[in-house]
Amino acid sequence: MPLVTSFSGIRGIYGQDLKDSTAIGFAYSYLSFLRKKTDKNNITLVIGMDTRPSSAKLCDAIMGALDCNFLDVGIATTPAVEFAVRHFEADGGIIVTASHNEPHWNGFKFLSQDGAVLNEKEMNSVIGSSYSLKNFHRMQDRKIMERHSDAVKKYHDFVFEIIGVKNIEMIRRSGLKIVLDPNGGTGATAKNILEQCGVEVIGVNMNYGDFNRKIEPSEDSLIYLKNIIEENKADFAAGFDCDADRVEILLKDGRMVTGNEVLALVAEYALSMSKNPRNETVVVNDATSNAVRDICIKFRSRYKEVEVGETNVVEAMKKLKSSVGGEGSSGGVVIWPSRCRDGILTLIILLSLIAKEEKRLGDLVDELPKYFNLKSKLEFEPKKHDKIKKYLKDYYSNKGFKITENGGIKGSLKVITGNNSFVWFRESKTESGIFRIISDSDKKEEAEKLLNEGIKVFKRVNE
Repeated sequence: MPLVTSFSGIRGIYGQDLKDSTAIGFAYSYLSFLRKKTDKNNITLVIGMDTRPSSAKLCDAIMGALDCNFLDVGIATTPAVEFAVRHFEADGGIIVTASHNEPHWNGFKFLSQDGAVLNEKEMNSVIGSSYSLKNFHRMQDRKIMERHSDAVKKYHDFVFEIIGVKNIEMIRRSGLKIVLDPNGGTGATAKNILEQCGVEVIGVNMNYGDFNRKIEPSEDSLIYLKNIIEENKADFAAGFDCDADRVEILLKDGRMVTGNEVLALVAEYALSMSKNPRNETVVVNDATSNAVRDICIKFRSRYKEVEVGETNVVEAMKKLKSSVGGEGSSGGVVIWPSRCRDGILTLIILLSLIAKEEKRLGDLVDELPKYFNLKSKLEFEPKKHDKIKKYLKDYYSNKGFKITENGGIKGSLKVITGNNSFVWFRESKTESGIFRIISDSDKKEEAEKLLNEGIKVFKRVNE
């Protein structure tokens, strides 16, 4: 399988298409990019990693080859590494992680000075230059400084500052008990944060590097937690991916709280706490369910759609001074001043909402606008991409539907089939040779019809 390179990062199977030499090439290209951007030769980078077997090897390879200073925060969540870049006032950062991919995968995220991942233009520059680099050397006077404990503590303080003392006390009084499943990933650090908020935590799969289910938290991979919830009389269970930028919730009755529902709940909380919600803007990717849009309508707040990709959401949030945004389609929520999706912060915001409303999480989900959001992943031949996109656009245009596009020919195509319905198409930027199709409607039959039609039309042109 070829290396997956996009503005979302670099990912590949370690030991095959992704080797130590590959990592060094991309990292050196990134360092060269930073030197040009900052006009500085003496660069300091934060470096952190997830818990995959290959992560320490890749970190060592990068630190052993690049001629710059490193602040090594070790095993840490992606949000914690990004925060460390801002806290230590570094020039940038490297996160060694493949997020939700399986353990034999790995990859990198490259960060700007504010901790956010590079934007598409910047990332394309790093990717392009990496292939032309042949020779580079390491300076002997560089420094590697260990900063794990400080970075973790300061990130915890950052989370508590966002939540606020009043909300922490409300959470403490609510007497919540939850099952926490980081699956051997960096999200294990959430236990300490939650316990400081007075939450009783039942930890499952807490040992770093012990992967006992699929890395990506989903209904299939988390359903076994239902018995653990019942046995411990817990309120619900929370599962993380390997770098903890996402959280998925399983309720007592075995229902999953979808990424769209999580984003809608966080948006509802943020807008309800705002002194002037009409001046607030919620930024989402264009694959997000209309349920989030309806929350904004309820509070008469602004609603902005952008192309899929965390960096696109973050850049729009910065421009529009938005306090909350995210990607409902992938379960990621961004809460300013964080510059990335943050599963731990999202979880504690949900706990704040539960404490504030004095209701069970399942009841809060039931009160959201009801939408049916269906997904499919189809294999395709990448060389047919442009032909497929053109065919889809022509097909739905001829049916008289409104079409929006984000990101040009390589981006998304969204077909608005009604006030409360759409079908959406886009090539995956994290899985090679995969096309994603999503339908969304307030009527189940309509969502199923739109998805089935989308699959049928896609297969017709992909034959």
